[in-house]
Amino acid sequence: MPGRDRSTLRPSRAGGLIAVCAVVALLVAMAAPSQADAARVRCAGTFQVLHNDHVGRLALPRGRYRITILRTGRPTCAHASALFTRFLEDWDGVLPGGWRVAARQKTFLRAPGVGFHVAPLGGGEEEEGGEGEEETEGGGNGRHGGLFCPGTFRVLGNDRIGALRLRKGPYWIVLLQRRGLGCPQASRLFSRFLEDFNGNLPPPWVLEPQTASFRRSASGAGFRVKPAR
Repeated sequence: MPGRDRSTLRPSRAGGLIAVCAVVALLVAMAAPSQADAARVRCAGTFQVLHNDHVGRLALPRGRYRITILRTGRPTCAHASALFTRFLEDWDGVLPGGWRVAARQKTFLRAPGVGFHVAPLGGGEEEEGGEGEEETEGGGNGRHGGLFCPGTFRVLGNDRIGALRLRKGPYWIVLLQRRGLGCPQASRLFSRFLEDFNGNLPPPWVLEPQTASFRRSASGAGFRVKPAR
């Protein structure tokens, strides 16, 4: 059209191109996995929890669980499996070595982004892992639960054995080894140990208050107790 300044069209056209590029960049960013997701590693195999259990506020029904490492190599799958076994002994949720449990996320953390996630098989682990899990690492197999004695032992009032505090209520007695100690004997021993509120158990018994375990020696046969809830 005569007399129309064509330069007035350029800013509008340039602005449109910028807007299109911004939208494309946003879509690419949304589609690409984050570095945190890409670093996740799903462990091969599963971890078997043999009895309804809990770690602090994290409830863990019996069954098979998938372990997913939040950051490659930190920890390894084998180490995470060993840690999970250890943490299942800390029913109060007070974990060693700077670890903590995030119950809502079913995650154990030592530092931001360093730790592992557990999910019941068939309970949404595919969704939790996401497409960012590019690797699968071995060493994730394991099982935990010990030999649970039938029935429960009732602690009639808030009590303690040395540094081990025991709230009133029912407790499971769990044998640490399948041989060397039976459930009736463990029940009688626990009743006897409840009389030793100062924690001075008769030799050769040793108390490990962190795991509520009683052993015949520092590494011998014995049993542990945990609230039946």
